[in-house]
Amino acid sequence: MNKIYFTKEMINFYENLARNNNKEWFAKNRDIYDKSIIPAAKEYIIDMGAKLKTIIPDINYAPKIDGSIFRIHKDVRINKGKPPLKTHLGIIFWYGNSRLENPCFYLHIEPPFYWTGVGIAKFSPELLTSYRYIVNSKKYQETLINIKKTVQSNYFNILGEKLKNVPKNIQPLNDNAADFLKYKHIYINDEMPINKDFYSENFFSYTFDIFNKMKDFFNFLVDIVKYSNK
Repeated sequence: MNKIYFTKEMINFYENLARNNNKEWFAKNRDIYDKSIIPAAKEYIIDMGAKLKTIIPDINYAPKIDGSIFRIHKDVRINKGKPPLKTHLGIIFWYGNSRLENPCFYLHIEPPFYWTGVGIAKFSPELLTSYRYIVNSKKYQETLINIKKTVQSNYFNILGEKLKNVPKNIQPLNDNAADFLKYKHIYINDEMPINKDFYSENFFSYTFDIFNKMKDFFNFLVDIVKYSNK
């Protein structure tokens, strides 16, 4: 796509919001959010959603707040006494019915960096059980090796809540399986500084290329969800 989606005006908005995280400042500057940031995010979602369908036909997206765009307001029920607004733009493309309990591609923009990645926002106990079963099965050992190779060759990060040791009731097949078995929640991302390339026509192709390189991990997570739903 030969488009420029995100601008310095947007980055300035989030930088200033981080210094003025209150409802009064947001009310005065809301036009930038409503008339510049959200329309740009929607356009990116429509274009990227269509592109992702060429590699993941079952991908879901919705160019709206509480669809593919995370709302800027924090949940006051669990964030009492904290700044009321998120200082980043979050965009998501997901598999299945639920955005937060299924594999997703995501874009997180928070100055001075942005992250492109794949993961599941939260693991239910049932999903964690399925994850551990699949990670420790012979069928997926080559998949796990290839995922690690992709991460290492592209300088991605494997992140998530991780135990110090493999759960006591599990005997790992090998060292690689043992490492994956320590995770209670897992995702992969690519971290980049917000620089001139972020504001260029190359941004779309760059982020799609990252998503494409991570698609095997995405499909691995889809298999975990499918096994959990059996």
